Amino acid sequence: MLECLPRASTVIRASSSGQSVGESTRVFFVLLPLFALLCVRGSVSGGVSLGAHLVCARVAGLTDKQRAMCRSSPAAIAAVGDGLRMAYAECREQLSGYRWNCSGVGDGNDFGHVMPLATREAAFTYAITSAGVTHALSTACARGDLPACHCNSNRRRMTGPSEQFQWGGCGEAAYGMRFARRFLDSRELEADARSLMNLHNNRVGRKIVKDLVRRECKCHGVSGSCALRTCWRALPSFRTVAAALRDRYHRAKLVTIHPPPATHAPHSHLVIRRSRHNAGIGRQPRKSELVYLEPSPSYCEPDPVSGSLGTHGRHCNRTSRGENGCETLCCGRGYNTIRIVEETKCRCQFHWCCRVTCDKCISRTETHVCK
Repeated sequence: MLECLPRASTVIRASSSGQSVGESTRVFFVLLPLFALLCVRGSVSGGVSLGAHLVCARVAGLTDKQRAMCRSSPAAIAAVGDGLRMAYAECREQLSGYRWNCSGVGDGNDFGHVMPLATREAAFTYAITSAGVTHALSTACARGDLPACHCNSNRRRMTGPSEQFQWGGCGEAAYGMRFARRFLDSRELEADARSLMNLHNNRVGRKIVKDLVRRECKCHGVSGSCALRTCWRALPSFRTVAAALRDRYHRAKLVTIHPPPATHAPHSHLVIRRSRHNAGIGRQPRKSELVYLEPSPSYCEPDPVSGSLGTHGRHCNRTSRGENGCETLCCGRGYNTIRIVEETKCRCQFHWCCRVTCDKCISRTETHVCK
């Protein structure tokens, strides 16, 4: 079905990180119906074929509003599937050496992933998912893959005291942000603390994509004089976005709902939880800060409730003092050292005619595995 995807020249230069075949295959069957949506659009003006309705009805985990958006914008939903796949793979890449390394995220059969606990790991998952969907939609819009997204092709000549340039192409993330907000935020049906947390972290993910959009230019002129430049807005690579979210993951804020639910106040919002009970009401979290409602478990042992797979059998770095160090990753249980001696041919030379001689080289490697 991939041949049903039109590919045009892309103005946005959004190089996504390479994904392994295993990670792509892991969510293939979950996202396959979404890719099929691109091939079932009807030829009747103003309508969508029956196939789109059937496919959207079979995708598990969608709310009624999301199914309606799926039927009306199947091409955009296929881009949403791209964004989810990219977000799940990059989540594992960014936290690969941590006790919680996104294992299990995106492995289910439902559309999207729901974290059972309102921890900082849940905050990171929701934010990187929102960022991935925004990034994928913006890229698809710039390629011309989304019929409902129209890039502004009008070029505007800008003249300043020291430079002159004209805008060309399109690279705004506005459409991706709007569709991602409508689609992902529609999952939060209850106005409780967890929904407020998820909505806030979704917004952080969208915002960081927008904030990292940059201006790129190409010079024109005689002998490279750069008398005139053509400029466009370019998306960052998604790895850059994910790395920025990982930094915010480390600085995430513990929050609580205010006023408390017991007061039955008509409107509530999140505030940063004070360390002392008599310290008064904390400030509201900033729009760039990830938030969570409860401390994280240790993730040392398998626990289906918290989504932890444990760290038994994980590879660790014996000399590291960071998250991937054996002392931290193995939770004090110790580790086993596996020594491997391998003999290979090396420094091979060709002799005329016709003989090849090689030396024998011995390599010794050590691998450390948590008990």
